[in-house]
Amino acid sequence: MASKLNRLSAVNIILSNIGMAPVTQVDNDNPMVAMASNLIDEVSRSVQTEGWVFNTERGYPFVPNGDNEIVVPENVLELDSNDRQKDNLIIRMGKLYNKVTHSYEFTETEELDVLWLFDFDYLPEAFKNYIAIRAANLFAGRAVGSAEQVKFGEREEATARAAMLDYETSQGDYNMLANTDLRNYNYYRPNMGVVRY
Repeated sequence: MASKLNRLSAVNIILSNIGMAPVTQVDNDNPMVAMASNLIDEVSRSVQTEGWVFNTERGYPFVPNGDNEIVVPENVLELDSNDRQKDNLIIRMGKLYNKVTHSYEFTETEELDVLWLFDFDYLPEAFKNYIAIRAANLFAGRAVGSAEQVKFGEREEATARAAMLDYETSQGDYNMLANTDLRNYNYYRPNMGVVRY
C-alpha cells in the first residue's frame, strides 16, 4: 500500500521536477527547500479558497465570548450567511463585525457558512497531489525560469486537477434535483460569499 503524500514528499516532487536530489527533511535553512515548502502553502491556500466539500461547512455556530465578541479562528478563509438580514456581517480585525450597527458586539450565537483553511498534511489525497504538481510547475517557472519544464508539466497538472474534481463530485453527491442550494453551483467553487481576511 502506498504511503500518503505529506509535506516532505511534496517538497521532493517539487525539487525532482527541476532535477534536484531529494531531501530527508523540510529544512528551512536550505533556500530551495524553504521556497518549495512556502509554495506548497501558497498553492494550498489558493486551491482551498475555491471552496470544496471537505472545507465548506454550512450553519457553523459562532458563539460570543465573555466580552460579547465573536473571535473568528485564524483558519477561516470566508464567512457567509444564508439570511439576507445578516449579509452585513464581516470579518474585521479577527472578529465578527456588524456593518449596520457598527459594532463587534453579539449577544447570540451566529450560524454562518464557513470556508476553512487546513494544513497541507490534512487535505484529501487528490488535493495534495494536485497542489504538489501545481507547486512543482510554479517552482520550475520561478526558480529556474524553465518554460519548457512548465509546459511539460501542464498535462500532468490537468490530469491531477481532473482527479481532484472527480473526488469533489464523488464526495459532494451533487444532484440538481435533490439539492436546492445547487441552482447556482459553479463546479470550481460552491456558491459562497466573499468575506475574506
